[in-house]
Amino acid sequence: MKTFRIIMATVAISGGLFAQGPRGFGRDASGGTFTPPTPAQMAQNETNRLTKFFTLSASQQSTVLGILTSADTQIQAIGTQTQPLRTTLVAAIKANNTAQISSTLAQMSGLQEQEQVLRANAAALIYTTVLSSTQQAQVGTGLGPLMGMGGGFGGRR
Repeated sequence: MKTFRIIMATVAISGGLFAQGPRGFGRDASGGTFTPPTPAQMAQNETNRLTKFFTLSASQQSTVLGILTSADTQIQAIGTQTQPLRTTLVAAIKANNTAQISSTLAQMSGLQEQEQVLRANAAALIYTTVLSSTQQAQVGTGLGPLMGMGGGFGGRR
């Protein structure tokens, strides 16, 4: 089971590393640097997306924004712990240091799990305390709208 988790983490992380493309992390289309969005900006964007999907009232929007701002702040803090591990992973891969690869991925896996727990808890809170039964029915059998199928809350990093 532990080997399976490490393999899955490797696949997920490798995809993230290679998906950055030629611009790399922290670069815009012209190759210049950009400032990543703040947790408040990310939460506002996600609230706007959920508002369009569910037609949220002003009160619901305010509550969702609070939930997402709190979650995104915590997720961003985890992200700052992940970035140095990515650098370590790249160096370990280039050095063919399998022990370092394994230990780094184990650390990254734990941080990714924490992020997913924060996202799932926020989605659960929105679903159970904010959405009406009619809006809950719009979710259907999955969680797509609540887990950030667009950019933002659930679909980044």
